[in-house]
Formats: sequence, structure tokens, C-alpha cells
Amino acid sequence: MDFAQIARHIDLFASATVIGATAWFFFVQSPALLRRAGRESFVPLQMRLTVVLFKTLQTLLLIATAAAAIHSPLASWVVVTAGIGLLGGLINQHFIVPRALKAGGRSRKDIKGRDSDGTTAGFASHGAGEQTKLFHRLVVLFVVVMLAGAGMHLVTLVAA
Repeated sequence: MDFAQIARHIDLFASATVIGATAWFFFVQSPALLRRAGRESFVPLQMRLTVVLFKTLQTLLLIATAAAAIHSPLASWVVVTAGIGLLGGLINQHFIVPRALKAGGRSRKDIKGRDSDGTTAGFASHGAGEQTKLFHRLVVLFVVVMLAGAGMHLVTLVAA
């Protein structure tokens, strides 16, 4: 096995992990925790978990993009799609998520005693309240950009 093949396997693993971890975080863990813990307990825990998730995703996206650049030509669709995923992740990690977390911290007093309010879909759209709505939607938008890039990248890798 040569270095390019090793890089391709690393790329496959990192890209699949990005998609799997994101799906787990947003579609399995978050709804289950929200239902089980209630909004008041869920928000502070979710804020801490979000920091861990996005640091991990950024690292995996960097690894996938670097590995793609090693095993494929730089101007190839493989590298471009990895770059799209990385761009979505970096924008979230460095610009959107920190502001969303600050807004979430400020809104914690507004959710006291409102454990039964809202649904998982409502939380995904609005976050903890009106103060967080814009940033919550921006996080979701750039997660979609990240997943679109990572998903196209993974399909391109598997199809090749």
C-alpha cells in the first residue's frame, strides 16, 4: 500500500466520521437529551457538548482535506468538495458558534421553568429563545454547508 492509498483511507475515515458524528449529535443525542433532561438542564450541557463537537469536526475536516490533497490532484472535485466541507466547519467553529454560545448563555435565565415548552424541531430553529434564533439558524445553515461538502466528498471518494 502506497502513501496515496493510506491518505485515501484516512480521508474516508475522517469524512465518514464527520457525517456520522454530526448525524448522531443533531438527530440522536440532542433530541434524546432534550426530552430526558428538559430544556433548563439541556441547554448548558448542549453548549459544552457543542464546543467539543465543533473542535472535533474542524480537526477531522482538516485531516480529510489534507489527505484529499495528498491522494488527489489539487484542482480535482475530491479536493474541492473536501474544501467546501472544511469551509462550512471553519465558519461555524470560528465565527458562528462562539456568538451562538454567548447568546445562549445570555438566554439561560429566560428558559428557567420552561422545560415543557417547545419541541426538538422548535429548539433546532429557535435555540433557547429569541436571542438565539438568528445564530441557531446560522449554525444549522453552515452545518448543512459542511455536510453537503463532506457528503459530496464521500460520494466522490466511494465512487472513484
